[in-house]
Amino acid sequence: MIEQEETKELEKIQRRTKILSEIEKKIPPLPHVIRNIINLTMYEEVSVQKLAEEIAKEPNLVADIMRYINSRTFSTIRVSSLETTIVFLGVYNIARLTLAFWIKRLQETELKGYIYKKAELALQSFIGGYTSKRIAEISFPHLSQNAFAVASMRNIGKIILDFYVFLEKKEMLRSVLSGKDMREAEEEILGISHQEVNYLIAEAWNLPDDIKIPLRYFKSPHLLPNDTPDYIKNLTFIVHVGDIIAQMTGVGAGFDNMVEKFSKKSFDVLKIKESDIEMIFYETFLKVETTSEEFFKEIPLKL
Repeated sequence: MIEQEETKELEKIQRRTKILSEIEKKIPPLPHVIRNIINLTMYEEVSVQKLAEEIAKEPNLVADIMRYINSRTFSTIRVSSLETTIVFLGVYNIARLTLAFWIKRLQETELKGYIYKKAELALQSFIGGYTSKRIAEISFPHLSQNAFAVASMRNIGKIILDFYVFLEKKEMLRSVLSGKDMREAEEEILGISHQEVNYLIAEAWNLPDDIKIPLRYFKSPHLLPNDTPDYIKNLTFIVHVGDIIAQMTGVGAGFDNMVEKFSKKSFDVLKIKESDIEMIFYETFLKVETTSEEFFKEIPLKL
């Protein structure tokens, strides 16, 4: 019995080592424009005009950002220029939203392992973006735009890990149906979770801690290092709760989106009540159709 357990553990380590050695080759490069925008807002004071000129190099990003700021789902204002949008949201948030919208396009793909049809993963990510933004508006309003952005990026690791999930689909399904959450199933069978892959991608792209730490720990915020800054801890718990509420809607969900339990610390950290969760869930469910129409017109809703 002990020998069998040791053999399984050795096999898991070997799978993890193999996957880790291949992941680096699969990480898509961060476009020059996106890298410039992140660097401009991280390392220097940047004018609204300069930032607008940089974003304008990618018309698709401009269209997505303008759609966002004028969205019935995500905003209460209407503006007509990118410069005004930057002023309203701030350069810090614009940089993260730009990254989130670029990642949205990466997520508009079919995943055979996790069983997502084309763009369903992106829709699920956006639903989590909405729920996370709403939680932040209640708990820490200054984090609301960043919460949307980070939550919208939270599934990027699934794109890289999907091939390996597909190879082990039967075992993965068996593990999830036995009661394990997806993080536990991934770690048990593959030796690595998609949250770890999120972090590896964020490291490869040299993203700041307020993006890469929540991307790594949003499924397990209780494991955050003790020296994590409060604003990053708060952001991680926001995305954690937002992710679970998004799963509860059942919209755009693959087989991995079995509803998980909230971390026990969530309510204390975020100072929210069960009634807040119920309210946001109800709001989210009502907003799904609008979100799909505004950002994912080609996706038939599964309600």
